[in-house]
Amino acid sequence: MRLGYELIREQLFFQRELIERVHWFIRLRWLAAAAALAGSWAAFFFARSFPVLPLSIIALFILAYNLLFLRTWKGLSSRSPLDVNSFNTFAHVQIGTDLAALFGMILFTGGFYSPLLIFSLFHILLAGILLTPFSCFAYGIAVLVVAGILGALQYWGILLLEPVLRGFIPFNIQSSPTEALVSYSVFTVAILVTAFLTTSLKMSLRLKGRELLETSKELEASNRKLKALYEMLKKIGLCSDLQELMDLTTRSSAGIMGVKACSIKLLDEGRRRLKFASAYGLSEDYVSKGAVDIDKSPINRKIIEGSFFSIGKIEEKDYFQYPEDIRKEGIASMVCLPLRVEKMVLGVFCVYSGISYNFEDEDIRFFSLVSDLVALAIETLRGEINKTWFLQKAAHQLRSPFSTIYSMIKVMNGGFLGPVNEKQKELLQRCIRRIEMLGDLINDLLKLGIKRTDADRAIIHPVDGVTLLNALVPLFETHAQEKKLKIEFKIEPDVEQIMGDEKLLDELLTNLISNAIKYTPAGGSVEVRLSSEDKNRIRIEVTDTGIGIPEEDRSRLFTEFFRAENAKSFCEEGTGLGLVIVKEIVDFLRGAVLIESKVGEGTTVCCLLPAI
Repeated sequence: MRLGYELIREQLFFQRELIERVHWFIRLRWLAAAAALAGSWAAFFFARSFPVLPLSIIALFILAYNLLFLRTWKGLSSRSPLDVNSFNTFAHVQIGTDLAALFGMILFTGGFYSPLLIFSLFHILLAGILLTPFSCFAYGIAVLVVAGILGALQYWGILLLEPVLRGFIPFNIQSSPTEALVSYSVFTVAILVTAFLTTSLKMSLRLKGRELLETSKELEASNRKLKALYEMLKKIGLCSDLQELMDLTTRSSAGIMGVKACSIKLLDEGRRRLKFASAYGLSEDYVSKGAVDIDKSPINRKIIEGSFFSIGKIEEKDYFQYPEDIRKEGIASMVCLPLRVEKMVLGVFCVYSGISYNFEDEDIRFFSLVSDLVALAIETLRGEINKTWFLQKAAHQLRSPFSTIYSMIKVMNGGFLGPVNEKQKELLQRCIRRIEMLGDLINDLLKLGIKRTDADRAIIHPVDGVTLLNALVPLFETHAQEKKLKIEFKIEPDVEQIMGDEKLLDELLTNLISNAIKYTPAGGSVEVRLSSEDKNRIRIEVTDTGIGIPEEDRSRLFTEFFRAENAKSFCEEGTGLGLVIVKEIVDFLRGAVLIESKVGEGTTVCCLLPAI
């Protein structure tokens, strides 16, 4: 089916070429007829014996039938579908009519002596461009036959024609039979060589065109696959659940590759058995057969060792642990590759086709790229999940003793356990500040895994950003006044609702505005803006006149626990998790974060979020 489709595309490509060339031929004829008319009158001006009247009549006749040809071309071009055979016949009619008109002019300008005889070569060229090689040589032979008859009639005196330009006789047939034969032979060679060179060049160009078309199709297919792969990777990057990631991968990969099914099998902890982790296009019975023992499966053993396996026609039963199930699934060919991150193999990535197909090297390279990217995504998400679990576990474990210590020191600082002198009070207050910083860190650690924790998974729904931000205005106006800052909220009243979650958006706005206030010196200003970016996105923008972010530190802003050196010098308090949490939330909501900053002048953080 694919081959047939490509052949049709190729035929359409060259058919369009014929249609365009036919139109080009018509446009060229306007110039040729005008040149013939102008040339005839110019020759008459220098030689009054020149037959200007018959040549002018023929030139006008050419203009008339060319107008008819133009109308015919428009009629043929307006048909749907286009009939290429009609255009082919139309090209024959044009060349035949032009040759008849040309030989009419040749007849009035000296017959075989005519300088116009050489123009018959142009029609052979045009036939070679527009038509098949056979047609080109057929027209060449027809020209030779007509010219030969004309020359013979003149040589024998049957047709008495005199040359109109005696100083220029390209082919002389009156001197002797030998000279006549030589003249005709030269003309014959010129016609046949022209036909040969034209058809050879056309075939060469047609071959190059076919190769170019094939390359274009391959590039188009590769571009389509890579674009689909890019879209798949973007979706994978937003996955916070391992099963969701693998299901998305198998479903998307089958679509990208145009195959029946796709599966991911992962190794168990003992690395002796493979179990289906995700499958698309395979029946539940096939997937639920249980784990595959690597020792009993030569294919999977080979893949785990780092090689790929490809089979274009499944027949050999010995290759499979469950051969009868393979046949029942309608699998005719398959390719399996290792899910590998560097030298570590996580499992097997399999692609199944319902038709017999010998996978080519190009297919294997693309499948290898997909499997490597999938393996990297799986391992990365595993690492993120483990890290998030550890951070949250540690934060939960720290919260209880932290609360106890904080309460006890507050009691001591309040003098409830006895008098506290100034030096002791100062020391206790320093301890309280440090413990409060630790409390901020614990809270941020718990927030950090917000989108990767099933128990705290948000449900995306329309949220009124105007109402949400207005509720925060009094809180941050007070905070700004305490730091002697000017804060301004610019909220578009008719802005669309945001596709998000109240808790997440509240956390997002709180982090952005708190950061702006924290890192802006007294006397500075903070501006918070909520507006529509376009019909599909909402813009949340926080601009301050603070300390700014050094250019060399911007690439690490979303790295956990990172704080720029100027931020540490300006403000001791800080966890280095604020912007990380912002990025987590924006990614979860499928938005984008943009940051512009200049040291000493301030920072603008812009979040683009989806609108309803």
